[in-house]
Amino acid sequence: MFNSTNKHIVVALTLMPLNAAADEATTGRWDDTINNAAFVKEGLQRLYNPHYQYESIGLGGTTLRVGHDGFTKFAAPRILTGGYLEHVPYLAYEYWWDEEGHRYIPFELSGGYGDDLEPGQITSFRHHLDIQAGLMTIDMDLRAERVWEGLHVMGKNVFHTRREIFVTPDGVLVIRVTDSRESTLPFQMRVDVEQDVRIYLNLGIYEKEHPKWTRTVALEDSGAVVVAKRPKTCTATLAIAVDGQGVFVDAEKGVFGSSESGQTLTFYIAPGSSYEDPKATKAAWTKAEGARRRGYDALRVETAQWWKEFYGKSSVRLPDPSLAKWYARSIYYHGVFFGNTDIPPGCNSSSVESFAGAIGLEFDLAFSQFALLYTNHLAESGGVVSWLARVLPRAEQYARKGLTLHKTNVKYAGGAKYSTLMGYDGTVTAPPSEAEGASVYLNYAGANAAAMALAHTDWAMDGEYDRIADRILKGTTQVSLEDLEWQEDIDGFLSKSVISAVQQSGAIFGLRESFARGVAPRSWRSRKDKIFLPTADFAGSKVITVGPGVVPFEGSGDASWLQGLWWYGIISGDSPLARTTYDMISKSLTGNYVFNNSRMGVYAAKLRDGDESYAWAKRMIRPGITLFDDTCFGEIVNGPEDFKKTPEIAAHGALICNVTQMLLDADDEDTIIVFPAIPETWHNEGVAFADLAGRGGIRVSAEFAEAGVRVRLRNASRHIVARQLRVRLPGGTVELAKAPEDTRISGGWASIARVVIPAEATLEFVFTPTAGG
Repeated sequence: MFNSTNKHIVVALTLMPLNAAADEATTGRWDDTINNAAFVKEGLQRLYNPHYQYESIGLGGTTLRVGHDGFTKFAAPRILTGGYLEHVPYLAYEYWWDEEGHRYIPFELSGGYGDDLEPGQITSFRHHLDIQAGLMTIDMDLRAERVWEGLHVMGKNVFHTRREIFVTPDGVLVIRVTDSRESTLPFQMRVDVEQDVRIYLNLGIYEKEHPKWTRTVALEDSGAVVVAKRPKTCTATLAIAVDGQGVFVDAEKGVFGSSESGQTLTFYIAPGSSYEDPKATKAAWTKAEGARRRGYDALRVETAQWWKEFYGKSSVRLPDPSLAKWYARSIYYHGVFFGNTDIPPGCNSSSVESFAGAIGLEFDLAFSQFALLYTNHLAESGGVVSWLARVLPRAEQYARKGLTLHKTNVKYAGGAKYSTLMGYDGTVTAPPSEAEGASVYLNYAGANAAAMALAHTDWAMDGEYDRIADRILKGTTQVSLEDLEWQEDIDGFLSKSVISAVQQSGAIFGLRESFARGVAPRSWRSRKDKIFLPTADFAGSKVITVGPGVVPFEGSGDASWLQGLWWYGIISGDSPLARTTYDMISKSLTGNYVFNNSRMGVYAAKLRDGDESYAWAKRMIRPGITLFDDTCFGEIVNGPEDFKKTPEIAAHGALICNVTQMLLDADDEDTIIVFPAIPETWHNEGVAFADLAGRGGIRVSAEFAEAGVRVRLRNASRHIVARQLRVRLPGGTVELAKAPEDTRISGGWASIARVVIPAEATLEFVFTPTAGG
């Protein structure tokens, strides 16, 4: 920090924004990008696609993976399954868990016509998910009336139905069904409890019959609350308030609808849980009835406004339309799964199948946390830290009293033990097999928890979570250090439990940050600079490897080995070790794990290699490999299709990080680098961004064009911030006609050794090449 009495250089100070063209590039064109990123499925060919993927909508902890008809019971007509993970639509809520760290989907929604709620035969089909407003619109022509022609068949009467679906900021699911006058049967919706209870794919210890949900219904005025219970699990509630003509509720059957055909019905659906509120039934009904009183139009406007503000936190203009579309969609997914939530999503978003829906601290959550930070979504990243803080007492209890997974156990003198998979309250989720109990040794999950908490405090600079972040850091570092033992043959400290480059990197990070932030006790000094980072010779160069004595070979490596280059920050991008290790890993199969492609893209950006970083980002967007029905990224490219079609929120987070790191690297407290890794092909096409965030409360906007580069630094904090500024210049620039005083040019970069940004002030810089370079 610098106070006002320091001698410093303030250059090109202005309180004016970037010029109008730049503003238009990063606002109007950003709106166009979001509009163009809408999810659209149109025609019966899309409906019958065997690789069909379900869209996701959500906010406030409620998510709906939307079935083709707008509900959850019926799968798309010809969808392929063929995997362990059931690729089905579902309604999820952040507080539907059991006491052992497993997430649940208690309810099943279906909609249709007649006594059997016949969904109807679809003769035309269109889905449009407007991500700018968070609104899903489904238009279908149906034949739903059964007639007798020697046997019951569909009649010839065709009518149109429109289903408009969105989730409000406080988590109320709103479904409006409008049938045309040609409909001869009234629409009805049924709420059942899920009878096929599965946990963790029913693998290993979970391969058994699980207690089923039981259902009761509490009748209310023009609605009801469906209550589901099972042992050692939350009491799950779903309140449904109905608005329309001829509304009726059959509590025994769980049916809600109208007695009149060709009407508009609106369902206001509010989930609840005893883990959130002991009076879950009352709380859910109060929310649903409150939504009905406010009305459809008011809620739709409120929801659209929330999304407008969410997208307005930052923006980009990319010359690659496909990459821009998936960047915008990835931002959308982070609104769905992190917007106004208390509990982070699991590895496969809100799916209960993969990893029992548990929250993944191994890497998954960190990808999303840094995506939120880089894009200036500090309320959402603060929500992640709030959750880490709420589960910290349990993590401290695990450290002191011990943690056992199957037959593997650990116990420490103190500290905090976060694990790779955790439930809503910090309960460690047991993996299916005994061998996987060894995951209890993976202390880098705790290092990641510390990195996420510390980064938020450094980006937000508001002091809200400073103390809790320091407590997480000290506690997780204590656990890491207790696991180390001195090895004479390597002259350093090494984990006695697991051979892992990322484990060592996490311990180095924790110790370094503990001393830097003043939380390290004096007894830790003996470990300082003595934690071993395993390296080996490969192709004539030194590279990071998984552990001491491990000899790399062609095709060796995993992206996690180089994690010290990113959020651990223990390796510089200028280090030869970073480049040689990157080169080795880039020839491995690490990209088969989808998010590793963009993790490698971040590493390439740290190495200032724009072409490589861009190539990794493009590897995320491969139809039939990482993408199926143009809907979401999956987890792995070589597994069953059900896995590959299920949303992997971390992969979307990784892509955001890949793109933003190409545009801006403001991760450390010394330097801001603008356009550090844009590919050569973008130099002539132009690229821009607004309000990407960096450490120290800095918000950066910039525009790159052949005519020059504009940069705006805004200090959103109440502290003076000083940085070196480096800016990539248009190709061939050797001299500047216009530039701030004290600018130096070298190797295609403009540098200012020290820029001081006063609290809550804005600086603008313009770098204009001379004619002809």
